[in-house]
Amino acid sequence: MRRVIFPAGWLIAVMVSLLLTTAQAQTGDQAEGDKNKTASAVLSSLPIKLSGYAQIQGAWENEANDTFSIRRARLTLSGQLLKSLRLKVQLDFTKSPALLDAQAEVVPRREISFRAGQFLVPFSLENITSSSDLLTINRSQAVEKLVPGRDNGSSGRDIGAAFFGSYSIFDYTLSILNGSGANKADSNDHKDLAVRLVTHPLKTLSLGISIYNGRQTASDSPALLLRNRYGLELAFNYQRFGLQAEFIQAKDDMIKKEGWYALATYSVIRQKLQLITRLEAINLDRNLPDQKTTIYTAGANWFLSSRSKFQANYEYHQTESGPDHQAVFFLLQAGF
Repeated sequence: MRRVIFPAGWLIAVMVSLLLTTAQAQTGDQAEGDKNKTASAVLSSLPIKLSGYAQIQGAWENEANDTFSIRRARLTLSGQLLKSLRLKVQLDFTKSPALLDAQAEVVPRREISFRAGQFLVPFSLENITSSSDLLTINRSQAVEKLVPGRDNGSSGRDIGAAFFGSYSIFDYTLSILNGSGANKADSNDHKDLAVRLVTHPLKTLSLGISIYNGRQTASDSPALLLRNRYGLELAFNYQRFGLQAEFIQAKDDMIKKEGWYALATYSVIRQKLQLITRLEAINLDRNLPDQKTTIYTAGANWFLSSRSKFQANYEYHQTESGPDHQAVFFLLQAGF
């Protein structure tokens, strides 16, 4: 699938228009000012919302060069175009404009709605959590290495269609996908299936299950190989405490993989200062010995606003087949 460039052009045009409007207003020309007011009124009447964020990261690791980097720089256009029609387009500008999301949703009823386009694969709680809302700087390795759409470097995205909705204490999503990742056509005639079901037995508790059934083309033959995933998730929040945990099993052809994580949080100052700790493990080939890696993470989140924050994480990686690894990460996020 070719990269879609129209949304990027649209964003640039809107930004240039806003800059020109500001510059012209400063000339003091009353006639031009009236035109600008009219243009601004038209723009403000559009049911489109522009949002975005940038993340600047510092990393200090004992087995890699210490460096500062732009982790993410994203802009999103979203809006309620009609009573039951929603649109979302998201671009990332970290290296070059890249399309992340391009989805349309028809939402006639709470119980059943329809989504089509490029969107986050409905598998795993951490996978569908926006990167701007993560409680740790890095996602767990179980999610990064095993979840469809992340295991192939597509930021958790794929192209397809989905039915979703809520009924009583249940939320569900049923999707059919190419299985090739973001901005790519299907590499075979088989369509992948992803299902996520979540129940909320208590206001403070959510339990979920995810299932993914797919096929991938072998690198050395036209044969289609298994690409299956199964996941369990839990989220619990009570007053200042929070707990989130997931377990994921994967099978790629004959290779069996699994990973899990448990994340605990405590709000020292509500909506301002939060302490976090996470324990996780991953095994990328259960058929071989000494393939397990265990990671310990500790850190803090300082929330500047609902969209801006400062994060600090310390990670200790314990690998059965190699030396241990330590890293310290800092991340500043500014969003609107």
